[in-house]
Amino acid sequence: MNEKEQAAGEKRVKELLIEPLEALGLTKPGTMRKEQFETMKKELRQMLAYMQPKSLEELREWCEAHPGGKERDRFPIALHILKEARRIEPPETGPSPLMLKVFAHQMGQAALAVGWAPELLIWLKGNREWPGAWTISKIKAEADDPMRRLQDIEARMARGGVVSAEETAFRDRRRAALQKCRDIADEARAQRAEVRT
Repeated sequence: MNEKEQAAGEKRVKELLIEPLEALGLTKPGTMRKEQFETMKKELRQMLAYMQPKSLEELREWCEAHPGGKERDRFPIALHILKEARRIEPPETGPSPLMLKVFAHQMGQAALAVGWAPELLIWLKGNREWPGAWTISKIKAEADDPMRRLQDIEARMARGGVVSAEETAFRDRRRAALQKCRDIADEARAQRAEVRT
């Protein structure tokens, strides 16, 4: 996230989460001094800047339903808000070192070339270890239907055939997932080039 996006995100958090909660009458947690509360709100703005408007609205509703304090008129503490925010919309983190190694490797390059890279990425996120031969065969089998579906949709589009909105949405999601994998491979190549220089 660049500076401009961060600033826009912080403004969203202020307008869609913090100000509406204050307008409802939620005040600082009882054990906090005023300057600590201001720091907490600043931290929330910075840490939640990645969230989309719809997610921030859902988070605001959660805060309204889970106020702090004996009288239930206080802001929930930042720790609870951040935990719920991660549940609603996990922050997008960059690729792990393992993901970079896998997509820089011949196996990752083959996954990109053939089209099973999105399933490989999903597996890596869930397992955080180098996949063995048996696992790779399972990943390829799982990718078979989505790969075939994408080829079918794109072939029909190339011929000028009719493609439903659902198929178009699938194609867009699949292509975005493939691009994400290509970006990881590009980042891995760039990092290797930096190390060599």
